[in-house]
Amino acid sequence: MGPMKRKNSLWLAGWLALCGFIYPLSVSAQLIPLNFVYTGSGSQSDALKFSHEAGFFRKRGLDLTMLYVTSGVTTSQTIVSGAAASATTTATDALRAMAAGAPMKIVMVNIDQFQHLFVARPEIKNAKDMKGKRIAVSRYGAFSDIQTRFVVRQWGMDPDKDVQILQIGNSSARAAALASGGVDGAIVTPAFVPVARKVGLHVIFDLATIKTKFASQIMVAHDQVIKEKPELVKAVTMGFLDGIRSWKAQPEPAKTFIRKYYKVSEADVDNIYTETNRFLRSAPTPDLEGLQNAWDSIPESRGKSGIDLRKFVDARFINEALSEIK
Repeated sequence: MGPMKRKNSLWLAGWLALCGFIYPLSVSAQLIPLNFVYTGSGSQSDALKFSHEAGFFRKRGLDLTMLYVTSGVTTSQTIVSGAAASATTTATDALRAMAAGAPMKIVMVNIDQFQHLFVARPEIKNAKDMKGKRIAVSRYGAFSDIQTRFVVRQWGMDPDKDVQILQIGNSSARAAALASGGVDGAIVTPAFVPVARKVGLHVIFDLATIKTKFASQIMVAHDQVIKEKPELVKAVTMGFLDGIRSWKAQPEPAKTFIRKYYKVSEADVDNIYTETNRFLRSAPTPDLEGLQNAWDSIPESRGKSGIDLRKFVDARFINEALSEIK
């Protein structure tokens, strides 16, 4: 085989491998298989898993393979690699990746406000007591870090001078560090609060009281899929919207899901359901105001001008879904 034919064969093999990751080979003539990546815990992830387990994606003709990764950065990398067609992630991680050239678009903004809570050790009574203390985040530059710095500024402190911010890991790791005394405070999801309270921690600040519109939890799709298989992106969008609407309208199936995954008291089940319901949007369109605020919160984006965030958004799928799902 000549060099040119060999090169073309390798290119074709690579392309077929990429397509095989995004659209895995199917054994079913009825359902189209699709890889979907997600990260984190709390409202959006719970609604996504609920939608999957309740069969809403299958109702739209999709057989989703759910791939869990440990961070929003890894989520973007998974999409860029072609290992998944679509994903749920944090807006800040996705915006950072797209600004660096990641081939994907935001198709849904499922939560457009802060939803986390700040928990602290028992001896810390209020935000003022956090001055000079240690705060855990997953990693520097991650959404937990961005939120933490935003909150510390809300308290009238300088996050670089008045507190010590440490990279610890996910919500479970942060709670463990708090319980052991390794750190004094951290941001966690509402669903994690019952676990935090069991180890003696308490809530000193609810980030939802900050009324700034802020794109938090989103869904993205790979540019290749949007261009070549837009019907798949629409099906994913409609399946997720079906699940969100069901969660909000029919409490008992949602609470059954919560009982299965959280193993908490009935009072905590009710609270997790109520909190998730409070944050999930019934019409999760990618509004530019919330996306702009998310963009402005990214440290490396400050001072950059001329970025048109509309190029990172494709709202047609959710708009079509909203017009069809009443």
